Amino acid sequence: MELAASVQRKASPPPASRWHEVLAADGTPRPIFQKLLGDLADLASADMRVLDDRMEATLREMGVTFDVIRNDPWGRQPWTCDLLPHVFDSAEWELIVRGIRQRLRAFECFLRDVYDGREILRAGAVPIHAVLGSPHYQNAAVGLPRPRESFLHLSGICLSRDARGWWEVKHHHFSHATGISYMMQNRRALARVIPELFQDAPVQSLAEVPLIVLERLRETAAAFGGDPTVVLLSPGAGRSLSTEQSFLARRMGIPMVQGGDLLVLNDRVYLKTVRGLERVEVIYNRVADAWLDPLIFRRDSLLGVPGLVHCLRKGTVALVNAVGAQLADDRSLLAFAPQIIRFYLGEAPILPTTPTLWLGDIDQLELVLENLASYRVRPIFRENTSGSWDRVLPSDEASLRQEIRKFPAHYVAQPREEGATTICFERGRKVEYPQDLIVFAVRSGADFEVFPGALTRVHSHSEAAPGDFGFGWTSKDSWVLSDATTEPLLPALASRIPDAGLPSRQATSRVAESFYWMGRHLERAHHQAYLISIIETLETEELNSAERKHYRPMWNRLLPPLEKSAGTSRRSIANRLDRYRLVLLPEPGSIVSTFLRAVRNAESVQDGLSPEAWATISNLRTRFQRTRFREDLSETEAVRTTRRMVDFATQLIPQFFAVSANTMLADDGWRFCEMGQMLERAIITANSVVSISKALDWTPGAESLHGAEIELSAFLRLLGCRDAYRRIYQMRAEPIPALELLWQNPQVPRSVARCLTRCGDLLRESIAAELLSTSGAAIAIDTLIVRIQRIDWRAFVRSPQAEDQPAARRTAPGVSRQEDLEALLDALLGATLDVHDAISDSFLNHQARIAAASQPMLEGF
Repeated sequence: MELAASVQRKASPPPASRWHEVLAADGTPRPIFQKLLGDLADLASADMRVLDDRMEATLREMGVTFDVIRNDPWGRQPWTCDLLPHVFDSAEWELIVRGIRQRLRAFECFLRDVYDGREILRAGAVPIHAVLGSPHYQNAAVGLPRPRESFLHLSGICLSRDARGWWEVKHHHFSHATGISYMMQNRRALARVIPELFQDAPVQSLAEVPLIVLERLRETAAAFGGDPTVVLLSPGAGRSLSTEQSFLARRMGIPMVQGGDLLVLNDRVYLKTVRGLERVEVIYNRVADAWLDPLIFRRDSLLGVPGLVHCLRKGTVALVNAVGAQLADDRSLLAFAPQIIRFYLGEAPILPTTPTLWLGDIDQLELVLENLASYRVRPIFRENTSGSWDRVLPSDEASLRQEIRKFPAHYVAQPREEGATTICFERGRKVEYPQDLIVFAVRSGADFEVFPGALTRVHSHSEAAPGDFGFGWTSKDSWVLSDATTEPLLPALASRIPDAGLPSRQATSRVAESFYWMGRHLERAHHQAYLISIIETLETEELNSAERKHYRPMWNRLLPPLEKSAGTSRRSIANRLDRYRLVLLPEPGSIVSTFLRAVRNAESVQDGLSPEAWATISNLRTRFQRTRFREDLSETEAVRTTRRMVDFATQLIPQFFAVSANTMLADDGWRFCEMGQMLERAIITANSVVSISKALDWTPGAESLHGAEIELSAFLRLLGCRDAYRRIYQMRAEPIPALELLWQNPQVPRSVARCLTRCGDLLRESIAAELLSTSGAAIAIDTLIVRIQRIDWRAFVRSPQAEDQPAARRTAPGVSRQEDLEALLDALLGATLDVHDAISDSFLNHQARIAAASQPMLEGF
């Protein structure tokens, strides 16, 4: 039998204290950490605090978050990474790789056995009720085809050290490799914040990890031929690990989808896109088995795909990892891991298991309850939809005992004093906390390849639950140094010639809708911020009483309309405190609320945003997050805050659109974001013109004409069109040229016709060629543009030049019809608003475009 490597062979009584990763027993740095500690120790405390702040800002700009914070409108727990990385030496890394490969091979054999012959149960090596009674055992997996006849393809294992420094397996993350993206994000962040640390260190790269994962996923569908379509199935953007999943999907170049984005038709799985149905051959699954298919598992699941298991039985789609693999994550099996390894491989475990007591055994239950304070009790199974360990147990001992007594077989216990101690830097100070780490591996043929790194987790709060994904811990970058020992252990990436005929990446209806509303909300927030910035400027100018009389009444009328779902709002910009409230008060229609709605949509499609675009929107979110609304603020401070925040909004929102246009694919997703921006701008312009329709009827009289001119000039300025008007017409503000400018001019950015034309162009790029002539949205837009261009405003508006004409040459009475003008403008506004319904009905609200001939969803049923 193969025994552990020499670094773990020498048995010795366990020391009383924890093993220290960084310092030797005499307090001096271990050789592998000596240079790193020296480099960081040379920095002053103030410099270390600057680096901490830079690390925080970098992770925030990268969009790395962890969990959803309940009862907080900003909704995310920031991710953190320490400045001192964890470093593996060559010998221990070689040991870890061998140990992980051994354990994955053994548990692959175990899963194949328990879902088939169950020889290990017949032999009594593992209790029957610990396996068949597990909540993760799935009867539906019996006889279910698996990719390459294997359950496990991408997995993680949580490791820690005992007091002697020996590596142990603390938890299995076999079915869901939770944290693989965080491992890569930590490397990127540390390299950006302190690149000097990497100069003389031969650190193995993690850059190709996503490509290797994608390559292995494609290999599972080799039987289908060609280039298979791969998707990442996620529980959704509101889940705790959504950004982790989003990053991995973006780096692999595949869409992150939800259950509602997929459709089973004719025994195959299809992706519902704005262009129609696209077949899916490989699904990288991050949804727990129990929620995967409501026809087979939980009937109340809205996260899965009805009929997916049927497609698996037909062999038309590959699911990674396979249904039933979650059984290997059951913590009760940790206690039987040595028996499982010996039963299938005939070997001694290379990596022992952290002492784990399964409380379904009455003797172990009583042992734990006699000294409960010495153990950390954990549930054996995952209860949430994404399969991560986030169940919270009672904090007081009496309630915990009661819970354990009620369902003892649902819990395991591990010694509380576990894990090695490491050094971290907090605000320039050295502190020491326990740590563990998760190492990830991917299937390669009959064996597994281990990625050269890890997600190192540092448990910085005593109330945190080490080993769980939850609050109370920070993280570290993890280095594997390149040398003759570690080089042969690296995963290999095969060279691949891409298919030149591959279609561009298509967006699902859900993704298109999120991009669309992100564009609309950002444009709305920008318009409101621009209005307030102009008004604040006007307040400081020396306006005469006549100008003030005509400027102020129109301010509130120019606020953009809200959709009905936004609820009621007290929006006003009549005075300084009202403008402060409109910027920061968290109510429907305020700038901060509108922007937050855009951010939530951006989070749901973060895998489709470029890092540079996300950094821009994250920058503005941070500024709003740090400037909360205060009711007791003085007027002077309110004005200062208002001006500062609207300046940020008017600068960063256009910057987001510009950066996105230069860094993102011009695919269907981004086209719908631009479409939303253009339609919102058209609606705002149309609504603004309606709001001043009475001022467009110029009645005779010098005083009234002068007042109307002031109001119209102010109106153009508030819309940001006054300079464009003067460049085009080179005359004072008059109604007919203003209406032509805002409705019909093909060059003015705010012109309704120009915005709608751009919407139509974007729609045509996103419509399948065979459906172009029948698209209701495109036809509706083209019809409205033609209607707008045919309007002769002279038939509805009195021209001031007409008043200078002799009576005999004036237009006949009745030509200037105020009521007709108002009715026309209202009709045009309604038609512009109807464009939204046409787009929604054609692209956003539909489930899928299916051929006219009816087809059964599941053949044979």
